[in-house]
Amino acid sequence: MLQRCLLVVAFFVLVSCKRSTEGNALPLLIELDIVDSVLVEEKDFFINGQFHVQLVGDSLIAVTSYKSPSVAFYHISGKQRKRIASGDYPIGSFLPSYFDASKYPIVYILDKKSESVLAFNVENQQFIKKIKLDLPEGKEIRILGSKFKKLENGFLLELASSLHDNLHPDYYRESGELVYLFGENGKVKENPFLEYPNEIKEIGGSLKAIDYLSFTSDNQSLLFSFPHEKIIRRFDINITGKVLEEIPLPTTSRYFDYELIGAEGIVAIQNGKDLIGGNKISIPNNDNFNSVQETSTKIIIQTWLLGDESEGLNRTTHLMIYDKKNKKWSETSNPRNILDIGMLAGVVRDTLYFYEGSLMKHDEKYIKRAILKPIEE
Repeated sequence: MLQRCLLVVAFFVLVSCKRSTEGNALPLLIELDIVDSVLVEEKDFFINGQFHVQLVGDSLIAVTSYKSPSVAFYHISGKQRKRIASGDYPIGSFLPSYFDASKYPIVYILDKKSESVLAFNVENQQFIKKIKLDLPEGKEIRILGSKFKKLENGFLLELASSLHDNLHPDYYRESGELVYLFGENGKVKENPFLEYPNEIKEIGGSLKAIDYLSFTSDNQSLLFSFPHEKIIRRFDINITGKVLEEIPLPTTSRYFDYELIGAEGIVAIQNGKDLIGGNKISIPNNDNFNSVQETSTKIIIQTWLLGDESEGLNRTTHLMIYDKKNKKWSETSNPRNILDIGMLAGVVRDTLYFYEGSLMKHDEKYIKRAILKPIEE
C-alpha cells in the first residue's frame, strides 16, 4: 500500500514538474533573413519621419507622418504612388492620429485636430467626406496612435482619457473602457470595452508616455494586446466586446523583458519635475510591441527592445511568431537595430515587408524584404 501511494505521489510530482517546465520554456529560435533592400524614391513628394505603416494588398505600403502630416503610398518596388497631405484640400489642415487603408483606394484618416474621420479616394486624389465624432465626456483622440478601423457600418476607435496627464498613474487607473464603436453619423453606437490591465494600473510611479496597447484586425476579428499582461485577446468584429480567444504570450523570452517599471515618483509635465518635491526624476524605459501582424497561419509581433538609449540610437527589435495550428511560439535569434531594419508593415505569403523612413540614422528611406527560416545546426 505504501509503495502504491509513493508511486502515485511521484507521478503527480513528475506531471507537475513537466507542466512547470513547459510553461517556462523559451520559444524556439529561428532566423530573420533580409532578402533585399530597395531605395524609396522621393521625386514627387517628401514626408519627414514615420509613425504608422501598413501594407495595402500585396503591393503597396502606406506610411503616415506626424512631422509633415500626411499619408503616403509607395509601391513595394520603392516607387512613389500617391499622397494625401494636410493643407492640400479645402477642408484645411489635419493631424492623422491613425489611418485605415483596408478599403483602398478609399483611405480613412482619424484626425486629432478636428476630432473627425476624413475619407479620401487616393487614386483620384479626391476628398469624399468628413464625419465629426461626438466624443464622450472625458475622452479624446490621441495625438498619435489611437487605434482605428473602418467597420461595415461605422468605425472602431481607441479613446484616451482627457482628465489626467499621461505621466500620472491615475491616467491608467481611471481611464475606464478604451475602445468605442461609432456609427456613420459620428455617434457612439454601443457600450465600450477593454480597460488597462492591473499590470499597468498598479504601477505607482510615472510610466513613459508611450502606447501600451497593440492592435491588428481582419474582416472577422480584432486582436488587442497589452504586452506586459502576456495575453493576446481576439474579439468578434460583429459583437461588441465578445472575446473569441485568449492566446497566452510566451512566459519568457531571451530578449523581450515583460517587467514594467515606473519612476520612483510622479513626474509633472512641467519640465520633468516631481509634483511634490520638485526634484528631477528619471522615467525608466520599458520594452514594448511595435507592430502586430496576422496571416492565415501566424501572428507576428515586432518588439521594441529599448535597452540603453543614452546615445539615442541603440534601439533594437526582434520578432515573436505564433504558429496558430500548433499553438507554439518562436522568436528570432538576431535582434537588429530598428533604425536599420525599420517597422514591420505586413506579410505577403512568406515574405515580410519592413519600411524604414525615420531619417534618424540614414539620409535615405528603404523598403526591405525578409523571410523567416530555421537555424542550421
